Amino acid sequence: MLVVTAWPVWAVEADLILRDVRTGLALQGDVFYRPVEVSVEPLAGVIDALLDEPRAVGQVQVHGRGVLPVDGVTAVRAEVEGYHPLHAVLRGAGRGSGWTLMLDPVDHPVAPRPREAGRLLISGWVHDRQDFEPVPGARVETSHDAATTFSDANGYFELEVRPPAIREHRPESFAMQVSHPDFPDWRRDEILAGAGALEMQVPLGALHTASAHRAHADPSITPEPTTVDDSRQVQRESGGDQPPASVVVGFADAACSETCGRPGCLNACQHSCVFSLETYTRRGVPNEWFGSWNADALAAGAVAYRSFGAWHAFNPLPEGEWDICSNACCQVNNDETQSGTDQAVASTAGLMLVREGSVFRSEYSAQNNNLLGPRACSNVDCDADSGQCACGDGYAGSPSTDWSCLADPPSVGDSCFGHGRGMSQWGNQFWTLEDEPKNWKRQLDHYYNADGEGSGLRTATISQVFVIDEVRVVPASVQPGEAFTIELDVRNLASEPHAAVLIGASVRRPGDDFIDDPDNDRLVALPSGVSTVERSFSLPANLPNGLYDLWVALRIDVDRDGAISSADLVQQQVTLNQVFRVDEGLFRDRFELPLVGFE
Repeated sequence: MLVVTAWPVWAVEADLILRDVRTGLALQGDVFYRPVEVSVEPLAGVIDALLDEPRAVGQVQVHGRGVLPVDGVTAVRAEVEGYHPLHAVLRGAGRGSGWTLMLDPVDHPVAPRPREAGRLLISGWVHDRQDFEPVPGARVETSHDAATTFSDANGYFELEVRPPAIREHRPESFAMQVSHPDFPDWRRDEILAGAGALEMQVPLGALHTASAHRAHADPSITPEPTTVDDSRQVQRESGGDQPPASVVVGFADAACSETCGRPGCLNACQHSCVFSLETYTRRGVPNEWFGSWNADALAAGAVAYRSFGAWHAFNPLPEGEWDICSNACCQVNNDETQSGTDQAVASTAGLMLVREGSVFRSEYSAQNNNLLGPRACSNVDCDADSGQCACGDGYAGSPSTDWSCLADPPSVGDSCFGHGRGMSQWGNQFWTLEDEPKNWKRQLDHYYNADGEGSGLRTATISQVFVIDEVRVVPASVQPGEAFTIELDVRNLASEPHAAVLIGASVRRPGDDFIDDPDNDRLVALPSGVSTVERSFSLPANLPNGLYDLWVALRIDVDRDGAISSADLVQQQVTLNQVFRVDEGLFRDRFELPLVGFE
């Protein structure tokens, strides 16, 4: 039960900022808020139910910056014209300097692509970190290709360059520098991107530090195993796995660009930035996986990254006002997005890992192969003195932390790098290069469920974000050789659409064989929320009369071939018994034939 408190006289007025998630520029809008005694689930429906009651609901009008009176836990909804509402649960205002709420535009512009195939287009927005207004005339240059340009009146810039070389599956890094006479120079090192598109934000006035990509991060700052308090986990709801509406992320600055960690882990977080779950995932995957990697490696990474963040949204860190930090102590997150990882996030929208009915804390590290070598290995089951690991070369795992040994042959000979728990990031890429490659669905099943034979923590499965609410067959009586239409009312629990969904169907008269109609299997797009989709089903001309059952399923087209196969991810399958009749004694208008000799 949620108990709403009266406004406390000791509430703290914390800094509140509204910004466009893509450009980083300031926005004007309204924030509705309501304090509660206990933590609420960060779900849009739960927050709306609280805020749609007029009693004890506050409202703040924000023009770029504002203040929010907060004490304890507060449910908020930010509304800006032309943007999706952002729902969040905010906690306290003790050490932090406040919150930046990053809103997603309803009409999200298509990211620009290179004009020439095989090139890299670097684009972004330069803004003042104090007021988040655009900075025109800033000089933007890159160490790669010696390219230079200037930001326009909106602070926007583009640079098209040849892509950095890929060496041993890793793009060569480069640096960018932005200068303007009114601000200190901004510089970012260790940028890692291949061909395609890279977008970023440049907050002038901020002392910017390099990204800490997990694939080459110092294992000494990677997360420690966490003991899970099951009583705090959000249980799977009937009919699907609802992702959290947002993630509150700790940063060192209000520009949401300076990464930070929990106390004792590099620089401390002084500010909280709030993103929708999908935006959080888009900003994170290219900082944890190389955006030049193959599509299935990146899609597997997107699900793992999203699930790890979602778990922390449901189980926030007790020592901060945020759910999760932004450096390698948690998982790295900053303002860079890349075209390859954007596609991976979109193709898996809303999907998480679940275990025992709850969102799973899906750990991963750079290379989980149990072989000591030149890289820094923090796997507690590898002993530097003996030079041995518990599972052995060709196996991933950390048995003492409940991650069982797992045969992982593509990584044979590659030395351990990281804590060794969960999924192997380099293994993601290596599996796509095998003679029998694993797609992203199979990779997730491999690392988090031991290919269906898992034990301990290696027993998670992919979540369900599609829910079939109703199925209709039109018409309900047909002749052999005719077609009927299957209509489905569907909920997409993800906050963003799925563009490649297959509607599969089979029919059967009880006791007979199944009948399929692959010619009418079709791809459909499912927007976020409730929608109705349909497909046709053509019956064979020699189909016997009788009542028929219908099997219908929604699948995500994992192998991207537009056809149903075992490679695809079944989200939900329903069976309707005796749902339509086949009768050759029917006119086309569905009236029965008259009896012979009837007068």
